[in-house]
Amino acid sequence: MMNNVESIWKKRVVEYNQELQKYLKYMFNDHLLFVLIFALGGAAFTYNQWVKTLDPTFPAPLIMALVLGFLLAWSPVYTFLREADAVFLLPLEGRLTSYFKKCIWISFMFQSYIQLLVLAALMPMYVAVSGSSFSSFFPLLALTLSIKVWNLYVRWFMLKFQEKEAHWTDSLVRFLLSGTLVFLVLSGAVLWMTIVVAILMLVYAFYFHQSTKEKNLKWDLLINLEEQRMLIFYRIANMFTDVPKLKGKVHRRKWLDWLVKAPFSQASTYRYLYLRALVRTSEYSGLYIRLTLIGVLLIYSNASFIFSILTALVFLYLTAFQMIPLFKRFDYKIWVLIYPVSRELKKTSFQKIMSQSMVIQAIIFSLPLFIRGEWLPGLITLLAGLTFSIFFSHFYVVQRLKKMEETLF
Repeated sequence: MMNNVESIWKKRVVEYNQELQKYLKYMFNDHLLFVLIFALGGAAFTYNQWVKTLDPTFPAPLIMALVLGFLLAWSPVYTFLREADAVFLLPLEGRLTSYFKKCIWISFMFQSYIQLLVLAALMPMYVAVSGSSFSSFFPLLALTLSIKVWNLYVRWFMLKFQEKEAHWTDSLVRFLLSGTLVFLVLSGAVLWMTIVVAILMLVYAFYFHQSTKEKNLKWDLLINLEEQRMLIFYRIANMFTDVPKLKGKVHRRKWLDWLVKAPFSQASTYRYLYLRALVRTSEYSGLYIRLTLIGVLLIYSNASFIFSILTALVFLYLTAFQMIPLFKRFDYKIWVLIYPVSRELKKTSFQKIMSQSMVIQAIIFSLPLFIRGEWLPGLITLLAGLTFSIFFSHFYVVQRLKKMEETLF
């Protein structure tokens, strides 16, 4: 029986890695890597310049405690469970202890990379304020990774409770305990305070370990959490390629009906379809709104003109690039394929929708500069955004659509 459990574990991990690799090769190709490197380079330069302006009164330990505390409390356990497991693996629940222990540790391996990167990013700020050396990075990393293990095990114990209130309360308590311990260490607090918090954490974990010993697994909850986790990945992957397993949500937005009105003519056929899909489909409208708001906030909060114009161009690219899959949304609808309109009309209609969407976004990105009274930088940002929008929609999009048309049949 143990061999069967081991084989299930190995099979699930292999299939999970294959699923990730199948979509990651589409997500990290084309020009996306160049844009990410460019964006990260710009962010790193801006961050480095900002760090140089910090003084010892800056609350770096508190900021690090909040950020790291949130990441530590965010500790999902990857179980790789599927819907059918609630029937077929339920009789084996008592023999799956080793399976779920491996789930906890593989979750730790995945999440420890994020922990390492975030701590590395925060270290220059901490060193600049505290006067410590970068040699303290490894002891801090060991501390945060040990707290991550504690969070994962406590999270696993809490998954035997069905009530949402218990999960929210547990997440808050783990955030407070993890953040407090990190803050005490970073701020150089007296040793006894750090020991008290560490003991509280151990008592908290021991209590729930003991109280959940006799509880059964909540299979529906575990399967639902796993499905939600994969759904997030599929939504991200869907920005770069078609994901058959993803089912998008369509929302009736009656208050936007005026926006999608089109003349009753063949020339408006695809414009009407694409515009309605853009407005009513959550993955595209949500993407557009989120990236637009993030770009506006970044531009408004930073006084650097170079940063503003680069942010506008990067977010224009990220939005437009991830909206291109909208072109194939109706390719497998029989009633669309029999429309008495040309295939060329489909491409030109989509191209116009993309161009208009990018132009609107470019105008919005220039507004924070105009609001601050920076008329010349705002005008330059607007012109740069409009130029990029026209170039992208009339050249890059056209080439991508040709390739997508070639692979349709």
